[in-house]
Amino acid sequence: MPISYRIDETRRRIYTRAEGVVTYAELRAHMNAEAGEPAASYSELFDCSGATTDVTPEDVRRLAWERQEVARRQPPGPVAVVATDDLFFGMLRMYDMLTERVRPLRVFRHRQEAEQWLDDISRPVDAA
Repeated sequence: MPISYRIDETRRRIYTRAEGVVTYAELRAHMNAEAGEPAASYSELFDCSGATTDVTPEDVRRLAWERQEVARRQPPGPVAVVATDDLFFGMLRMYDMLTERVRPLRVFRHRQEAEQWLDDISRPVDAA
């Protein structure tokens, strides 16, 4: 399977890696694998820098609709996605726009920027 992940309980973060050609079915399965688990509310670094995709705009719309349904049952955590393939980057940006009210999600070209954004958004706000 081109999508694998590990959960860091200490940092409350999911580290996901996609490789090869990632399909609609694989993205859908990954999204639903976390549903119902406590880690589903953790932040996620989804590294797609070694991947391409064959998803279509219609597939992205279906994924966004399903993400909204999953979020009704369980609050999602923020997601930083790294994509270097232009098509995958564009499809993920479309997904970001379609789910902007569901969860914080940003698409990046570089892993370091993605990690920094997750660190910043996950940092507790000072109660001053």
